Amino acid sequence: MGEKNKKIQKKEIVRTVLIVTIICIAIYIVYMLYGLIKTPTNIFVVENGKLTMEEETIRIYNT
Repeated sequence: MGEKNKKIQKKEIVRTVLIVTIICIAIYIVYMLYGLIKTPTNIFVVENGKLTMEEETIRIYNT
């Protein structure tokens, strides 16, 4: 019985670590998306659901 309990405990620990890791990765992804939405880069602009490049940036790249 002792070995069986140890195997079950190891599986529970691995499962818990895996769940915590997945949750941390999900939180990080949401945080990065929030940061992009809050302070977008100066290259692309989202207006009315359309992604467009800013005119100043286009002028800089075309010169």
